[in-house]
Amino acid sequence: MGDGVGILDREGTILDANGALVEMFGHPKHELVGRPGRMLADPERFDLDATRERLRRAWMGKAQRFTWWCRRKDGEAFPTEVTLNKGRFFGRDVVVAMARDVSLRFARQRAVEASEARYRATFEVARDGLVIVDAASLEVRSANARAVDILVGAQGDASSSGARFGLEGEGLVRLLRGYGVTETETETEAELRRTLGSLEDTGGHASMPDWCVVREDGALRWVDLDFARFDSPGYHPVLGRSQSLVLVAVHDITERKRSAEALRAFEERERVAERLRALGELSAGVAHNFNNALTSILAHAQILVRSPAVAEDVREDLQVIERVAREAAVTVRRIQSFARNRDPEALELIDFGDVVANAVALTRPRWQPGGGGGKWRFELEARPLEANAKLLIHGNAAELCEVLVNLILNGLDAMPEGGRMWVRTGVEGDRVYAEVEDTGSGMDEETQRRLFDPFFSTKGASGMGLGLSVSHGIVRRHRGEISLVSAPGQGTRFSVCLPRVDGELDEAEVEALPRARPSTILVVDDDPTVRRAVGQMLGELGHAVVSACDGREALTCLDAHREVGLLLTDLAMPVLDGSGLLREVGRRWPQLPTVLMTGLAAEADPRAVEAAGALLRKPLELASLERTLARLIPG
Repeated sequence: MGDGVGILDREGTILDANGALVEMFGHPKHELVGRPGRMLADPERFDLDATRERLRRAWMGKAQRFTWWCRRKDGEAFPTEVTLNKGRFFGRDVVVAMARDVSLRFARQRAVEASEARYRATFEVARDGLVIVDAASLEVRSANARAVDILVGAQGDASSSGARFGLEGEGLVRLLRGYGVTETETETEAELRRTLGSLEDTGGHASMPDWCVVREDGALRWVDLDFARFDSPGYHPVLGRSQSLVLVAVHDITERKRSAEALRAFEERERVAERLRALGELSAGVAHNFNNALTSILAHAQILVRSPAVAEDVREDLQVIERVAREAAVTVRRIQSFARNRDPEALELIDFGDVVANAVALTRPRWQPGGGGGKWRFELEARPLEANAKLLIHGNAAELCEVLVNLILNGLDAMPEGGRMWVRTGVEGDRVYAEVEDTGSGMDEETQRRLFDPFFSTKGASGMGLGLSVSHGIVRRHRGEISLVSAPGQGTRFSVCLPRVDGELDEAEVEALPRARPSTILVVDDDPTVRRAVGQMLGELGHAVVSACDGREALTCLDAHREVGLLLTDLAMPVLDGSGLLREVGRRWPQLPTVLMTGLAAEADPRAVEAAGALLRKPLELASLERTLARLIPG
């Protein structure tokens, strides 16, 4: 169909119409001539004032061109492209109107818009980030909101496209600058170019898995990147001119990575815990053997010291042996306390000052090797307290000792060439505290932020990165805080603060008791050297001794020796241990006094301790044994 032509007067009345116009609108010519042109307009879209203005300008000689929605005789609305020009018709001035039906063009445009809407909806609601980039320049042409959230962080209107987020024109290289994978934009670009160069060989698809992106807000995001090349022929309303493009799909795997890392961290903690449990069992066994040996040494030394036949110079040597053996016994107890495997929730009333002193003593071989002056100067300071006051807390002494040992050793490691260290204790309000300060290399802010993270270490390959994270967990479990103050080159000060409690520690009272009456005492221990040493101590105190190597033999002895006036038994023994022996004795001879002796006092069965009349810690000392017997079998 050709262009429809109508002749209009100054008021817009139709003076004539060609056949094309008649066919276009479906009105016979006689229904058009003499009628106003607005009869052909679609009343729902007709603007009378705008139409009059265009007609006026055309009458003034200014050509007009515009889109005008019309309606056919059958009621169908359709768009036309109308031009108005001034002309002459049979000697009079007129306006010549030419109308072209553009329905097909509008339909095509609507189809393109619908396609674009479907594309944009799919693009925006995708769960993965989608970025379209120029293959040559690697500049972003479009990005959905999810891509912006992953690569930049949520900003602005979440319904906006990447262009309105500021990503259009942004370089993909800068957005994907890696952490730990590539450290510079040059390295990132080289990796991207290499991947894009492989698209031809891989059927138009390539990927970069496990890529770590550093967002502008400093957050790290782990992503899998998939690349697909496509061409954009002609002009695209969103992408612009014809160009070779690459679609980049950004799949966020950060949570999956974190879950995997958390699982690895848990497994590593379990392995470390298992090693610590094995170490604790080994330490307990070693301490048990040492206690038995020290019992024999102390017994013989103390018996000889009491002998009037010993020369004075020999007596002094024996006193040295006795003192050193006692110090060794204290060291063994500290090792037992440190390696003790016990329920971390089982807290008891302890003196935090004693815990700190134990930690200092346990680390002494490191900062004072060989007992002489090392390259470190160590100072232990206790802030003044009221008379006889203690730093009482509810806690697990072994765990807290582990925290302080770790802080002290870390401080020494920070001073490889030597330096000074202070360990301070005191009270602030309702809190007790311990400080460990060194003059070492110090730490920057980034290191301090990550210091308590699992597996973060400043010691390189020599450190597991668990010490401070475990210490942090222990202190938090005690309802306390651990903090630090540090700066590069200015050393570090760690502070551990814990809630202070009121109470009194159970301490053995030294009573002035009369000597025990001479009695027959049954000594039960699986170590013959201990039985012999304890027998000599009891003989020195005027008692007769019967001995047995385990609980079963002890029961036989009790049946055979009705004169036995007291049972002194070890805890850990084969066949029948001390706990089982005490239960049987309590059932068969309830009036017989009993004493439990052990180097594992902390691990002893509470029922066994309750069943015994007294508890003696190995290695036995003559004075403690004498007081205990005087209380149980007074003269």
